[in-house]
Amino acid sequence: MEKRTKNTILNDYRRYLTLKGVRTVKDYIAGVNEFIDYLGDGGEGFLFITEKDADDYRHHLITSDRHLAHSTINGKLNHLRSFYRFLEKKGMIYQSPLYYVKGVKTGKGLPKNVLSIEEMGKLLDNFSLIRKTDIMTYSLAELLYGSAMRVNEAAALKESDVDFDSAVITITDFKNGGLRWKSPTSEASIRALRRYVKTVRSELTTEKDRAEGFLYPQQGKTAIRCILNAKLKRECERLGLKTITSHSFRASAATHLLRSGAGIREIQAFLGHQKIGTTEVYTRVVKEDLKAVIETCHPRERRS
Repeated sequence: MEKRTKNTILNDYRRYLTLKGVRTVKDYIAGVNEFIDYLGDGGEGFLFITEKDADDYRHHLITSDRHLAHSTINGKLNHLRSFYRFLEKKGMIYQSPLYYVKGVKTGKGLPKNVLSIEEMGKLLDNFSLIRKTDIMTYSLAELLYGSAMRVNEAAALKESDVDFDSAVITITDFKNGGLRWKSPTSEASIRALRRYVKTVRSELTTEKDRAEGFLYPQQGKTAIRCILNAKLKRECERLGLKTITSHSFRASAATHLLRSGAGIREIQAFLGHQKIGTTEVYTRVVKEDLKAVIETCHPRERRS
Protein backbone atom coordinates (compact mmCIF):
# COMPACT_ATOMS: atom_id res chain seq x y z
CA MET A 1 0.00 0.00 0.00
CA GLU A 2 1.37 3.44 -0.97
CA LYS A 3 2.51 5.49 1.99
CA ARG A 4 0.57 8.71 2.46
CA THR A 5 3.21 11.40 2.86
CA LYS A 6 2.63 15.00 3.85
CA ASN A 7 2.97 16.12 0.24
CA THR A 8 0.56 13.56 -1.19
CA ILE A 9 -2.02 14.36 1.49
CA LEU A 10 -1.72 18.10 0.83
CA ASN A 11 -1.97 17.55 -2.92
CA ASP A 12 -5.13 15.47 -2.39
CA TYR A 13 -6.52 18.20 -0.14
CA ARG A 14 -5.72 20.85 -2.74
CA ARG A 15 -7.65 18.92 -5.39
CA TYR A 16 -10.52 18.41 -2.93
CA LEU A 17 -10.76 22.17 -2.30
CA THR A 18 -10.59 22.96 -6.00
CA LEU A 19 -13.40 20.54 -6.80
CA LYS A 20 -15.49 22.11 -4.03
CA GLY A 21 -15.02 25.48 -5.68
CA VAL A 22 -13.12 27.08 -2.82
CA ARG A 23 -11.78 30.39 -4.10
CA THR A 24 -8.93 30.80 -1.64
CA VAL A 25 -7.23 27.41 -1.98
CA LYS A 26 -3.79 28.97 -1.45
CA ASP A 27 -4.89 30.47 1.87
CA TYR A 28 -6.23 27.12 3.09
CA ILE A 29 -3.04 25.30 2.15
CA ALA A 30 -0.90 28.06 3.68
CA GLY A 31 -2.88 27.76 6.92
CA VAL A 32 -2.20 24.04 7.09
CA ASN A 33 1.50 24.49 6.30
CA GLU A 34 1.80 27.14 9.01
CA PHE A 35 0.38 24.67 11.52
CA ILE A 36 2.71 21.89 10.35
CA ASP A 37 5.66 24.28 10.72
CA TYR A 38 4.45 25.06 14.25
CA LEU A 39 4.44 21.33 15.09
CA GLY A 40 8.05 21.21 13.95
CA ASP A 41 8.38 17.54 12.93
CA GLY A 42 8.20 18.19 9.18
CA GLY A 43 6.50 14.87 8.55
CA GLU A 44 3.09 13.35 9.14
CA GLY A 45 2.86 14.24 12.82
CA PHE A 46 -0.22 16.34 12.07
CA LEU A 47 -2.15 13.05 11.69
CA PHE A 48 -1.65 12.22 15.36
CA ILE A 49 -2.28 15.48 17.20
CA THR A 50 -4.70 15.69 20.11
CA GLU A 51 -7.33 18.23 21.06
CA LYS A 52 -4.81 19.67 23.54
CA ASP A 53 -2.30 20.18 20.72
CA ALA A 54 -4.92 22.07 18.72
CA ASP A 55 -5.89 24.19 21.74
CA ASP A 56 -2.20 24.93 22.41
CA TYR A 57 -1.92 26.20 18.82
CA ARG A 58 -4.94 28.44 19.38
CA HIS A 59 -3.21 29.86 22.47
CA HIS A 60 -0.01 30.29 20.44
CA LEU A 61 -1.86 32.37 17.85
CA ILE A 62 -3.49 34.53 20.54
CA THR A 63 -0.20 35.27 22.34
CA SER A 64 1.94 35.59 19.21
CA ASP A 65 4.26 38.58 18.88
CA ARG A 66 2.51 39.26 15.58
CA HIS A 67 -0.51 40.56 17.56
CA LEU A 68 -2.97 38.86 15.23
CA ALA A 69 -6.52 40.20 15.03
CA HIS A 70 -9.14 37.84 16.43
CA SER A 71 -10.74 37.57 13.01
CA THR A 72 -7.36 36.46 11.58
CA ILE A 73 -6.96 33.83 14.30
CA ASN A 74 -10.44 32.50 13.63
CA GLY A 75 -9.64 32.33 9.93
CA LYS A 76 -6.55 30.22 10.60
CA LEU A 77 -8.52 27.90 12.88
CA ASN A 78 -11.23 27.55 10.25
CA HIS A 79 -8.62 26.54 7.68
CA LEU A 80 -7.47 23.79 10.04
CA ARG A 81 -11.04 22.67 10.74
CA SER A 82 -11.59 22.26 7.01
CA PHE A 83 -8.38 20.25 6.67
CA TYR A 84 -9.16 17.91 9.54
CA ARG A 85 -12.73 17.38 8.33
CA PHE A 86 -11.16 16.28 5.04
CA LEU A 87 -8.82 13.87 6.86
CA GLU A 88 -11.75 12.50 8.86
CA LYS A 89 -13.85 12.07 5.71
CA LYS A 90 -10.99 10.16 4.02
CA GLY A 91 -10.59 7.87 7.03
CA MET A 92 -7.08 9.07 7.85
CA ILE A 93 -8.11 10.13 11.37
CA TYR A 94 -10.95 9.04 13.63
CA GLN A 95 -12.15 12.51 14.70
CA SER A 96 -11.00 16.06 14.12
CA PRO A 97 -8.89 17.34 17.04
CA LEU A 98 -10.50 20.75 16.54
CA TYR A 99 -14.01 19.45 17.14
CA TYR A 100 -14.24 21.09 20.58
CA VAL A 101 -11.71 23.89 20.07
CA LYS A 102 -13.57 27.19 20.11
CA GLY A 103 -12.78 30.25 18.07
CA VAL A 104 -11.80 33.57 19.61
CA LYS A 105 -14.58 35.96 20.52
CA THR A 106 -14.52 39.03 18.32
CA GLY A 107 -15.73 42.25 19.88
CA LYS A 108 -17.04 45.21 17.98
CA GLY A 109 -14.36 46.95 15.97
CA LEU A 110 -13.05 50.34 16.89
CA PRO A 111 -15.10 53.20 15.49
CA LYS A 112 -13.69 54.27 12.14
CA ASN A 113 -12.97 57.74 10.82
CA VAL A 114 -13.26 59.56 14.12
CA LEU A 115 -12.17 63.18 13.73
CA SER A 116 -10.28 64.97 16.47
CA ILE A 117 -11.99 67.85 18.27
CA GLU A 118 -9.91 70.30 16.24
CA GLU A 119 -10.73 68.56 12.94
CA MET A 120 -14.44 68.51 13.75
CA GLY A 121 -14.31 72.21 14.53
CA LYS A 122 -12.54 72.88 11.24
CA LEU A 123 -15.21 70.96 9.32
CA LEU A 124 -18.25 72.54 10.95
CA ASP A 125 -16.83 76.07 11.15
CA ASN A 126 -15.94 76.08 7.45
CA PHE A 127 -18.96 74.27 6.03
CA SER A 128 -19.74 75.64 2.57
CA LEU A 129 -23.32 77.00 2.43
CA ILE A 130 -23.85 77.86 -1.24
CA ARG A 131 -26.79 75.63 -2.19
CA LYS A 132 -30.11 75.24 -0.40
CA THR A 133 -29.28 71.59 0.29
CA ASP A 134 -26.03 72.77 1.91
CA ILE A 135 -28.04 74.53 4.61
CA MET A 136 -29.99 71.31 5.16
CA THR A 137 -26.89 69.09 5.31
CA TYR A 138 -25.15 71.56 7.65
CA SER A 139 -28.10 71.42 10.07
CA LEU A 140 -27.93 67.63 9.93
CA ALA A 141 -24.17 67.62 10.55
CA GLU A 142 -24.54 69.88 13.61
CA LEU A 143 -27.45 67.76 14.89
CA LEU A 144 -25.61 64.47 14.45
CA TYR A 145 -22.56 65.78 16.29
CA GLY A 146 -24.49 67.80 18.87
CA SER A 147 -26.86 65.03 19.89
CA ALA A 148 -25.03 61.91 18.64
CA MET A 149 -28.21 60.65 17.00
CA ARG A 150 -28.15 58.45 13.93
CA VAL A 151 -28.91 59.96 10.53
CA ASN A 152 -32.17 57.98 10.12
CA GLU A 153 -33.29 59.28 13.52
CA ALA A 154 -32.52 62.86 12.51
CA ALA A 155 -34.30 62.44 9.16
CA ALA A 156 -37.48 61.39 10.99
CA LEU A 157 -37.53 64.35 13.42
CA LYS A 158 -40.73 66.34 13.79
CA GLU A 159 -41.11 69.90 15.05
CA SER A 160 -42.69 68.54 18.22
CA ASP A 161 -39.52 66.51 18.90
CA VAL A 162 -37.36 69.63 19.26
CA ASP A 163 -37.45 71.96 22.26
CA PHE A 164 -35.62 74.92 20.73
CA ASP A 165 -35.56 76.87 24.01
CA SER A 166 -33.96 74.18 26.19
CA ALA A 167 -31.95 72.50 23.39
CA VAL A 168 -33.44 69.08 24.09
CA ILE A 169 -34.50 66.60 21.39
CA THR A 170 -36.81 63.59 21.67
CA ILE A 171 -35.17 60.83 19.64
CA THR A 172 -36.88 57.72 18.30
CA ASP A 173 -34.56 54.71 18.27
CA PHE A 174 -35.67 52.63 15.29
CA LYS A 175 -33.09 49.96 16.11
CA ASN A 176 -34.85 49.13 19.38
CA GLY A 177 -38.52 49.01 18.52
CA GLY A 178 -39.17 52.73 18.40
CA LEU A 179 -37.95 53.46 21.93
CA ARG A 180 -38.06 57.22 22.58
CA TRP A 181 -35.85 59.24 24.91
CA LYS A 182 -34.89 62.85 25.46
CA SER A 183 -31.34 63.95 24.76
CA PRO A 184 -29.61 67.32 25.05
CA THR A 185 -28.05 68.77 21.94
CA SER A 186 -25.61 71.60 21.30
CA GLU A 187 -26.59 75.24 20.95
CA ALA A 188 -24.78 75.23 17.59
CA SER A 189 -27.12 72.50 16.34
CA ILE A 190 -30.17 74.47 17.47
CA ARG A 191 -28.92 77.57 15.65
CA ALA A 192 -28.27 75.55 12.47
CA LEU A 193 -31.69 73.94 12.70
CA ARG A 194 -33.42 77.30 13.20
CA ARG A 195 -31.64 78.65 10.13
CA TYR A 196 -32.70 75.67 8.05
CA VAL A 197 -36.33 75.89 9.18
CA LYS A 198 -36.56 79.62 8.52
CA THR A 199 -34.80 79.68 5.14
CA VAL A 200 -35.11 76.53 3.02
CA ARG A 201 -37.23 73.91 4.77
CA SER A 202 -40.40 74.99 2.95
CA GLU A 203 -38.64 74.59 -0.40
CA LEU A 204 -37.08 71.19 0.30
CA THR A 205 -40.05 69.49 1.94
CA THR A 206 -43.52 68.78 0.59
CA GLU A 207 -46.73 70.27 1.91
CA LYS A 208 -47.62 66.82 3.27
CA ASP A 209 -44.27 66.62 5.13
CA ARG A 210 -44.90 69.98 6.77
CA ALA A 211 -48.53 69.16 7.58
CA GLU A 212 -47.32 66.07 9.46
CA GLY A 213 -44.66 68.11 11.22
CA PHE A 214 -41.56 66.57 9.64
CA LEU A 215 -38.48 68.78 9.56
CA TYR A 216 -36.76 66.99 6.68
CA PRO A 217 -37.99 65.59 3.32
CA GLN A 218 -39.73 62.23 3.78
CA GLN A 219 -39.77 61.13 0.15
CA GLY A 220 -36.77 58.89 -0.35
CA LYS A 221 -35.51 59.32 3.22
CA THR A 222 -32.44 57.22 2.44
CA ALA A 223 -31.49 59.91 -0.08
CA ILE A 224 -30.77 62.27 2.82
CA ARG A 225 -27.94 59.99 3.97
CA CYS A 226 -26.52 59.91 0.43
CA ILE A 227 -26.78 63.69 0.04
CA LEU A 228 -25.08 64.25 3.38
CA ASN A 229 -22.30 61.73 2.73
CA ALA A 230 -21.61 63.22 -0.71
CA LYS A 231 -21.44 66.70 0.83
CA LEU A 232 -19.10 65.47 3.59
CA LYS A 233 -16.81 63.89 1.01
CA ARG A 234 -16.53 67.19 -0.88
CA GLU A 235 -16.01 69.24 2.29
CA CYS A 236 -13.37 66.90 3.72
CA GLU A 237 -11.44 66.92 0.44
CA ARG A 238 -11.65 70.72 0.26
CA LEU A 239 -10.47 71.15 3.85
CA GLY A 240 -7.77 68.46 3.73
CA LEU A 241 -9.49 66.16 6.24
CA LYS A 242 -9.90 62.40 6.06
CA THR A 243 -13.25 61.52 4.55
CA ILE A 244 -15.99 60.75 7.04
CA THR A 245 -19.59 59.58 6.77
CA SER A 246 -22.75 60.52 8.63
CA HIS A 247 -22.07 57.90 11.34
CA SER A 248 -18.68 59.47 12.09
CA PHE A 249 -20.44 62.31 13.93
CA ARG A 250 -21.93 59.90 16.48
CA ALA A 251 -18.63 58.09 17.00
CA SER A 252 -16.71 61.36 17.22
CA ALA A 253 -19.16 62.89 19.71
CA ALA A 254 -18.92 59.88 22.04
CA THR A 255 -15.12 59.77 21.80
CA HIS A 256 -14.75 63.51 22.44
CA LEU A 257 -16.99 63.35 25.49
CA LEU A 258 -14.96 60.47 26.90
CA ARG A 259 -11.68 62.27 26.26
CA SER A 260 -13.10 65.35 27.99
CA GLY A 261 -13.86 63.42 31.16
CA ALA A 262 -17.47 62.25 30.78
CA GLY A 263 -18.30 58.95 32.48
CA ILE A 264 -19.15 55.84 30.53
CA ARG A 265 -22.66 55.72 32.03
CA GLU A 266 -23.36 59.30 30.98
CA ILE A 267 -22.19 58.50 27.44
CA GLN A 268 -24.36 55.38 27.43
CA ALA A 269 -27.40 57.51 28.24
CA PHE A 270 -26.40 60.13 25.67
CA LEU A 271 -26.12 57.51 22.91
CA GLY A 272 -29.26 55.68 23.99
CA HIS A 273 -27.43 52.35 24.27
CA GLN A 274 -29.35 49.60 26.06
CA LYS A 275 -26.17 47.74 27.07
CA ILE A 276 -23.04 49.27 28.58
CA GLY A 277 -20.87 46.89 26.53
CA THR A 278 -21.96 48.66 23.34
CA THR A 279 -20.67 51.93 24.74
CA GLU A 280 -17.40 50.50 26.07
CA VAL A 281 -15.97 50.25 22.54
CA TYR A 282 -15.24 53.99 22.79
CA THR A 283 -12.97 53.42 25.80
CA ARG A 284 -10.77 51.35 23.49
CA VAL A 285 -10.32 54.36 21.20
CA VAL A 286 -9.02 56.40 24.12
CA LYS A 287 -6.75 53.54 25.21
CA GLU A 288 -5.33 53.42 21.68
CA ASP A 289 -4.63 57.17 21.97
CA LEU A 290 -2.90 56.61 25.30
CA LYS A 291 -0.81 53.79 23.85
CA ALA A 292 0.36 56.06 21.01
CA VAL A 293 1.24 58.85 23.47
CA ILE A 294 3.25 56.47 25.66
CA GLU A 295 5.11 55.05 22.68
CA THR A 296 5.98 58.57 21.55
CA CYS A 297 6.61 60.36 24.83
CA HIS A 298 7.49 57.91 27.60
CA PRO A 299 11.21 58.13 28.53
CA ARG A 300 11.60 54.35 28.45
CA GLU A 301 10.06 54.17 24.96
CA ARG A 302 12.42 56.66 23.37
CA ARG A 303 14.99 55.26 21.02
CA SER A 304 18.56 56.52 21.01
